[in-house]
Amino acid sequence: MNRKPKVAVIMSVYKSDNLDHFKEAVNSVLDQTYDAFSLFIWRDGEVPESIDNFLNELEFESDVQVFRESQNRGLASALNALIDKVVETDEFTYIARMDSDDISYSTRLSKQVSFMQENVDVDVLGTGCREFGADFALDKKCLPQSHDELVDFSVARCPFIHPSVMLRKAIFERSELRYPTNTDFTEDMGLWFLLLEAGFRFANLPDILLDYRLNDATLSRRRGIGKSLSEVRIRLKYMLLLKRISFTNVAKVLSRLIFHVMPVSMVRVAYKNLR
Repeated sequence: MNRKPKVAVIMSVYKSDNLDHFKEAVNSVLDQTYDAFSLFIWRDGEVPESIDNFLNELEFESDVQVFRESQNRGLASALNALIDKVVETDEFTYIARMDSDDISYSTRLSKQVSFMQENVDVDVLGTGCREFGADFALDKKCLPQSHDELVDFSVARCPFIHPSVMLRKAIFERSELRYPTNTDFTEDMGLWFLLLEAGFRFANLPDILLDYRLNDATLSRRRGIGKSLSEVRIRLKYMLLLKRISFTNVAKVLSRLIFHVMPVSMVRVAYKNLR
């Protein structure tokens, strides 16, 4: 009898997280129609007592594992620690990302596993999402679907909605392939470039399988000259490595400088109308 491939869902939680949002996120994973999974949660530093109490309750769930770090190490380190926990076992075939304030649709894991089983050449798979929580949210956000489209798209944009992603665990059996911790660049984009350079293949489903929460802090986190310079430097580097050099791509990358230093009011308009 063939056993279902098992999925490890990895999520980190922080002191600033909202308990109700965290519960929604966790329950959306536990309510999946696909039942061959375990949820790995990393408490990254101290959290409010209410969140700690909820984590204590979750430890009684057979399909949940909770790990606690006393000091805040940041998202990249937290995700890498969870990946290491998963790789230590032979139990899992896939690793799925989830954030502590988003909501996965009940068929998300089922649809992603089905696609990955049928498309063995695909190593990383994202989905579409519905944004909510801000006036610049999009009712439907879908990204390019094929690998070649996503390589081109990656030069100036992120190829995935990060908390929607599922990856083959085998990727991380190479210990050098982890979320970068030494850059101002976003952790996920840093990893996607590493994986593209290593020859892994990407895809996105057109299905909306995640509600992605936004707020004003979403915009402020993306601003700053340091983040801007770091992003442009890394994007130009990978534009060369991926052999995607063109006037259009150079212009797109350099436009990121402007995006990161624009006033929040202008970024809000850009987010609503230019994505």
